[in-house]
Amino acid sequence: MNKPTILATLLSLCSSGSGRICTIRFSCLRLLFCCLWLFGGLLLAGSPVHAEAQAGDILVCDQRGGTNGLGALFLVNPTTGQRTVLSDFGNPAQGSLGAGGLSGVAVRADGRIFVTDIFAGEPLGAGGALFEVDPDTGNRTLLSNFGQGAINGYLYYGLAVDHKGRVIADLQTFEPPLFTAAAVVRVDPDTDAPTVVTDLTNPGQGGPAGGDFGSLINDLALERSGKILITTLAGVDNSTTAIYRVQPKTGKRKLLSDCTNAEQGVLCSLFGIDGIGVEESRQIAVNARGCPTAYASCIMRIDPETGRRTVLSNFGDNCASGYCSPEGLAVESSGAIVVSAAKSDNLAGVLLRVNPVTGGRTVLSDSDNPAQGPPFVVVSYIAIVPKDSDAEGHC
Repeated sequence: MNKPTILATLLSLCSSGSGRICTIRFSCLRLLFCCLWLFGGLLLAGSPVHAEAQAGDILVCDQRGGTNGLGALFLVNPTTGQRTVLSDFGNPAQGSLGAGGLSGVAVRADGRIFVTDIFAGEPLGAGGALFEVDPDTGNRTLLSNFGQGAINGYLYYGLAVDHKGRVIADLQTFEPPLFTAAAVVRVDPDTDAPTVVTDLTNPGQGGPAGGDFGSLINDLALERSGKILITTLAGVDNSTTAIYRVQPKTGKRKLLSDCTNAEQGVLCSLFGIDGIGVEESRQIAVNARGCPTAYASCIMRIDPETGRRTVLSNFGDNCASGYCSPEGLAVESSGAIVVSAAKSDNLAGVLLRVNPVTGGRTVLSDSDNPAQGPPFVVVSYIAIVPKDSDAEGHC
């Protein structure tokens, strides 16, 4: 799909009710915000420059970067903000191609990098794909094709690696007419054997109940205990945003924080949570939109025991802070939180580092600065390359 037509193409496919792409109509809330960047006149990311992933580096999924806008995996230096393209998903010389829907990146403790694309399963557009990216060369191998098989669907936003090195992903499917269903799947990268961890259509595993159009998972992360945190949007008809904790062995889900419950803190309901990470203190950091006017977009911290929500960094209403539509979230070993955003004046993409104590924001990497490398186009996900001794569930 060409850059100028991705949004129109998706919406036309969804509204026509044709094929399995219909599910994307209700899975596009995050992608819709990202696609708005496309109309800001941003340039495609350039050709890949040789780069090698090092501990502490920041990996950034760009849905519309790379050759022909098929996606790019950026490597960002955490000190200088320098950007290089590690893997150009439109370059066939580096392996299987993407489809312009990069939706997650996660790194194993041994350095193996995994990336998902919502649409890149085979046949193209029939489902998602899980890739492995070589951390030295950027070359890609297609590990799992979710376009066919008993467990199939679109690999939506959310990716992690558990302590055993298995990949945890968000799988979105649908049943006509326009009913969305979400699940968390586990993939052994050595055998390409997927299993369903939890299925949101199974009430025996717990909430959410879902709305008339089912439920979505917007992101996921792993706690150090191995339990899975998922952010949910229970049907576009009621837009109930919540965070659930999932038992990795049984798939049982338990509500942790209901973002429409004022007794648990700041509300967030309209467009849900677009990024989640676990801090060293076990506190949960989330990137939230659809909050009340005073906190239209913000970074919130959630207590892992009570589910209580407090605002750490407020982006303000109508992009009052100078930045709009924060996307993705990663927690560095220093405790700093990294998010992407668009400048409110020209929609250029930036990476921001958020102080975990004060909530203050500083610009780490600015697409308006060509000295830092090729610009971001549509950032969708962020991860940190862990130290060899780390076993990060979600970075």
